[in-house]
Amino acid sequence: MRHRHTVLFVDDEVNILKALQRLLRQEDMNVVCASRGQEALEILEKTPAQVVVTDQRMPEMSGVDLLSNVRERHPDIVRMMLTGYTEMNVAVEAINRGEIYRLITKPWNDDELRATIRQAFEQSDLKDEIKRLNQVTREQNFKLQDMNRNLEGKVRERTKQLAQKHHELRTAYVQTVGALAEAVDAKDTYTRGHSERVGVYATKIAREMGYSKEFIERVYIAGLLHDVGKIGVRDYVITKPDRLTPEEYEEIKMHPEIGAKILEPVDFLADIAPCVRHHHEWFDGSSRGYPERLLGDQIPLPSRIILVADTVEAMTSDRPYRKALSLDRVVSELNKFAGSQFDPSCTSAFLRLLDREGESFIKSDQKFDIYEFIEG
Repeated sequence: MRHRHTVLFVDDEVNILKALQRLLRQEDMNVVCASRGQEALEILEKTPAQVVVTDQRMPEMSGVDLLSNVRERHPDIVRMMLTGYTEMNVAVEAINRGEIYRLITKPWNDDELRATIRQAFEQSDLKDEIKRLNQVTREQNFKLQDMNRNLEGKVRERTKQLAQKHHELRTAYVQTVGALAEAVDAKDTYTRGHSERVGVYATKIAREMGYSKEFIERVYIAGLLHDVGKIGVRDYVITKPDRLTPEEYEEIKMHPEIGAKILEPVDFLADIAPCVRHHHEWFDGSSRGYPERLLGDQIPLPSRIILVADTVEAMTSDRPYRKALSLDRVVSELNKFAGSQFDPSCTSAFLRLLDREGESFIKSDQKFDIYEFIEG
């Protein structure tokens, strides 16, 4: 039976390919498989496909190199990476060179993977429809003036669809960023979900302070990635249950600068890099802040908001060396250090939220709903 859509999976592990075929057996799509990058490129020359999903570590040609080749030869194919290796440099390369639509980690969730493949086909269909509408627009320019009204309708419809495409691409970027943050949090079972919660807390504080949607989304992404530099810190230091030695503390203090250096080459994350670099500065400019001992307004505002959110999340979560602290203790600490460690305006915004929301503010399963946020 021939279907309208085709997905090509590339993985050097035969068992993975068989599992993917079984997973999608009942779906309305053709599933084609290849075990090498060159084999995949040869298949694409003969078999039209809308979506390519590849592993990273394969003989002869890596997943990033394959995606880069597909991007050059078949730019309309939607490209994704499905890998068990989430090193930051690989993810950044996949975003930059392969312009991936989504990064999915192994082991995957069956329902989420099926839904992601369907969304990728919808993305491909949208691209085709936009090309068709562009062609219609060009043809309409050569018709008589009495066709203008119909042409204007087409233009309005095309503008609407282009706006929708931008919406979907931005959503995909946020979801990819989330996958990178989860890869960092996974280094320590005690911090799993930490970055997502910090991002959510920070957006609530920014919203309470009255900032724009664009600023709030920037704060969310910065919150998600504030600890991305810990990917360059030894696991032993990150997961150590005892007090750090001075040398180990100096190592952990490097993570904001490591994170900023990771993000700076990525175009759509360049304005996030300063927020990550300075999220451990102290408001009073004291030597306890790092890396540059910035003072007051010299510290990027998202960094000041994230510091409050990060502190609240850390104090209200269990750690190997202590249990979560009470909200009363959190409030006491924030009041104590407002004006020295924390920006008083950010502290005040959090305390107002806590007065209204109470314990619900720190629910561990909170997520940032990008769809509702952009459309709202």
